[in-house]
Order: sequence, then structure tokens, then C-alpha cells
Amino acid sequence: MRLGKRLGTALALAGLVGLTTTACFGTTGNSASGGAQSVVFSNTGGALAEVFKQNAYADLAANGITVSEESPNNEAKLTAMVQGGKPTWDVFYATPYTAIGKCGKLFEKIDYSKIDTSGLDKSQMSDCGVPVLNSYFVLVYNKDKYGANPPTSWADFYDPAKFPGTRGIMNYPKDAGMETALLASGVPADKLYPLDYDRAFATLDKIRPNLKFYDTGAQQTQALQSGEIDMMLAWPGRAYDAAKSGANLGVVFNQPLKYFDVVTIVKGAQHQDQAYALINALIGQKNQQAVVDRIPYGPVTSQAHQTNNADIDAFVSNDTKAKGTTVIRDNAWWAENLDEATQRWTKWVNG
Repeated sequence: MRLGKRLGTALALAGLVGLTTTACFGTTGNSASGGAQSVVFSNTGGALAEVFKQNAYADLAANGITVSEESPNNEAKLTAMVQGGKPTWDVFYATPYTAIGKCGKLFEKIDYSKIDTSGLDKSQMSDCGVPVLNSYFVLVYNKDKYGANPPTSWADFYDPAKFPGTRGIMNYPKDAGMETALLASGVPADKLYPLDYDRAFATLDKIRPNLKFYDTGAQQTQALQSGEIDMMLAWPGRAYDAAKSGANLGVVFNQPLKYFDVVTIVKGAQHQDQAYALINALIGQKNQQAVVDRIPYGPVTSQAHQTNNADIDAFVSNDTKAKGTTVIRDNAWWAENLDEATQRWTKWVNG
């Protein structure tokens, strides 16, 4: 298979063929046996990292490469590492626009001759970012709270008079608070960019007394599971985790905001050949299929198919469910305007 060929190429480049096959997750540097080589992956943790460990990392272990993880994937820490000249991370899980905006600064340019790109959407590939996961931001709500009158749109999410209750949003500008606020205020999906900050924050102000911010996916799951919040601008994977633990949740597929994540190679990474091997394992058919069979996300390779699990599928958005209302994020705009958007968001949150 092509993944095996790419892994073999990366291993040959590193001089690692024929080395030990023992995986030692959570360690860095050479293994105790002195044989296996290590690659350090900074990612989001949680169920997604568990799938990676059971599939992509296991395949690497069979070829003599161990994977060490650190989470969360904090960009400020990454920046300090790169500026210090000795980064300890090799592969970094990122947004596509961060990979575009920080290409050559925080991230190495990808040598695509070392990547198996068959099955990938070429429009999602950038100079420094390789697509690894497809998903959508969706509105998730507590069915017990709203009963026979559930929310059906972003306008309902931002209308606490019509739909009383607490709201949850991740405390990052990237997590669609501004975009969904603009959609709720009537901005057409194809006219979102450039973002009208003032209009977005005027809409967000409507739910400010009812709003709770979260910093991690684990907090998002806990808030949904405990009933701490009644509606969430959610990552579907974290909402699904809450539902598995008993939360009675509904999902609104009206105007889901499509996004994808990428993996990057850290500027000055110490184990770049092993980093390429890890990326190939992450985007390969086996790992991608395992992701969609375990978590409500979409594969980045056409070699994997959508899940057949009905419980998972209940949280998976697609254009059929969205009835043609899917909203596409402008990653080029975000790459150019991320710093300003972050400053505006932080000022509003702290204001």
C-alpha cells in the first residue's frame, strides 16, 4: 500500500530501517533499547488522540518510531519554542489559516514528495499544512430543556428572550462566535467576509448575561454532560462524548460552519523524517477510517468512507443534512486577519 511505501521512505531517510518495534507512548528521545526513534506531537488530546494512538502510532511503532504527545496544542508555547531555537515539538495540530499565516515562521514548508496525497482534497493543502480532519461547528442543545420547541437556527441561539437558557462558546475567535453571530443577524453566508466586528459583537452582546466561555474540549463536554449550559456552539466530537455519557442532546444542522484541521511540521523540528512518517500515518486510510468510525468527524481522504454508526452519524453534519445551507470558512481571510480578530475578540470578552 502507498502508506507503507511512504513510511519506508521516511524511515530510510532517517536511517531507521530494521530497528526495534516497541512503542513507548509518552516518552521522548531514543527508547530505552537505544533503537527506536521518537517524534513529539502536540495535539488536542481527548478521544481523537486515543484513535491516533491505537492506529497511526501503532503502525509507526511497528516501523521503529515512538510517538510522544503533549496537549493542549498551545500556540504561545510553540512560538516561544521556535523563537528559542530548540523546539521540543515536531508535529503541531493547527488550524489551516494558522498554517498559512505562520508558514516559514512557526512551521516548515511541507515537502509533498514525502507525503502520500492520493485521496486528499488539493484545495485543503497549503505550503505548511496537511489536512487531517473535516468537521463543522454546529448548534447543540439540551432536549430536556426545550422539549417540543427546540432552537432551529443561529438566530435562535442569539435570542435569549425567545429561547431562555445558558449558552456556551469556546473562548477563541477561531471557534465561530463572530461568524455565527453575523449569520444570526442576517448576513448572507457568502457575504460573511470581511467580518463586520461591530455587528458581530452587537449580536453577541444579546447573550452576554447568559454566556459561559470554555477553554478546552474537555470543559465543553463536561458542561454539556452536566447540564451547566443549555445550548453550545459546539465541536461535534465533544458533544458526542457528552451524549455517550447520558446527555440528551439535539443538533441543529441549519448553516453549519465547515472547517478542517491540519498537521504541520514545527520550524526547526529535531525529527523531521519521523514527522513525515507520522503525518502519512495520520492521513492514511486506516487511521482516517478509525477516526470516523469512532468520532463524528469526516475523513480527509476519499479512501475512507463516512461512518455507518447511527449514534455517531447523529452528530455528523453534511450538506444533505444542512439542506444546502453549509457555510464555508474563508481561511485566507483568517490567515491575514487573525491577529486583529484575536485582539478584537479578547477586548470584547474582557470588556
